Amino acid sequence: MGAARPHVPNHKLRSLLAESRLTNGALAREINNAGREAGLSLSYSRSSITHWLSGMHPRAPVPALVAETFTRQLSRPVTVEETGLGGAQPDEHGQPADGGLARLDVLAPAGAEPDLLAGSIYHLDALCVPDWMQSPRDPLQTGAASPGSASELDAALMLCEVFSAADAMRGGRHARAALGAYLGTSISRWRPGDAPGTVRRRMLAAAAKLTYLYAFMCFDEGLHGLAQRFYLTSANLSTASGDRKGYAIALRALSVQARYLGHLTEAVDLAERSVRSVASPPDEPRVQAFLYGQLAVAHAAVGDGRRALGDLAMAERQLDQTGAENAPIGAYHAGSLAHQHAAVAAFLGDRQAAVSALQVSLRHRPTTERRSRAILRARLAELQLAGGNLDAACDTWMLFLDDYQHISSKRADSALATMHALVLPHQHHPPVKRLRHTAASVSIRRSA
Repeated sequence: MGAARPHVPNHKLRSLLAESRLTNGALAREINNAGREAGLSLSYSRSSITHWLSGMHPRAPVPALVAETFTRQLSRPVTVEETGLGGAQPDEHGQPADGGLARLDVLAPAGAEPDLLAGSIYHLDALCVPDWMQSPRDPLQTGAASPGSASELDAALMLCEVFSAADAMRGGRHARAALGAYLGTSISRWRPGDAPGTVRRRMLAAAAKLTYLYAFMCFDEGLHGLAQRFYLTSANLSTASGDRKGYAIALRALSVQARYLGHLTEAVDLAERSVRSVASPPDEPRVQAFLYGQLAVAHAAVGDGRRALGDLAMAERQLDQTGAENAPIGAYHAGSLAHQHAAVAAFLGDRQAAVSALQVSLRHRPTTERRSRAILRARLAELQLAGGNLDAACDTWMLFLDDYQHISSKRADSALATMHALVLPHQHHPPVKRLRHTAASVSIRRSA
């Protein structure tokens, strides 16, 4: 056999490093961070970049992560080809390849979720979605509608409620694959075509709701590239169906995700545009409250307390005008508002107000929202411990474990890991010993 072909130095990558002024170590850290957003556990180091500069290529989807990292650093689009680490990559921004907003076959990849998970990157530049009035409104598909369109629609709306209830009670991991299969093998084959206008719009709106729910399940599992992709698809489908509310809710979700990942400026922009999407004409008060509550959190995260408190006041006024409702998408109630009060207070440095608001939120949280209740209890315990109240924190974490043993959620798993890290310095304190013993028992039962 002949000698192995020598690696060719990667001058393209070296040029991008020079332009971005990143060191090898800094680039590795940013790639690892971008990988975490996609649900990947990466541990690249300075030496990894040195190997790539010498001509070695990492496996997919790492080249796409490198391109995304330079896109953020340079504030301009950078392709994989420009990094010298591989050829062109398929678009992952959640947009239909031909711009056809009404095409449901863009949902087909959800049916092959294991393959999709391997290369779904969170793209910051994909968040530059247009305002509602500026959104393209391309024509709907033509062709004969399925004779069962109305019955398929009824089934989809019923399943949306079922999947939403399962998610709230058991966590995103519990039914995500099943919903992905339903989107990929059933909804993607719908052909609204020449169905009556009302049925056609309702089919697209139903597809948007199911897509949103799938995206949220991915968010709950830390699969942020996948979640972003399907939130954007939900926004597209809402646009095609003429559903302002659905479009605004999708933008709000993108704002929540951006804030969660630390992209605070983008979170504010998306929250502001979600509010504008339904501000004129006025939509139902509950939707307004839902949107303004997130705008308050986004403003608080960037330290704008005045606007955050004003947004919260608006959310309160809107919620006061409406009664109770249990919607599968965009549900909002007194417990939700109190949760956002707590988030705003925490961002603005008022820990005691945040504790009080979380306690109010938990009192108003429906028993059907077990996953949310678990996450709220974990957050409350963290704040109680930060305030020096270790025993109260242990009591709250015990309640968290009561819920945790019944749910499958990466966010809840992360809350458990945080708990273990925070109580470790107090491991000899009797309440902490009991807490850790209970946590170990719960982990054994869950893995059995």
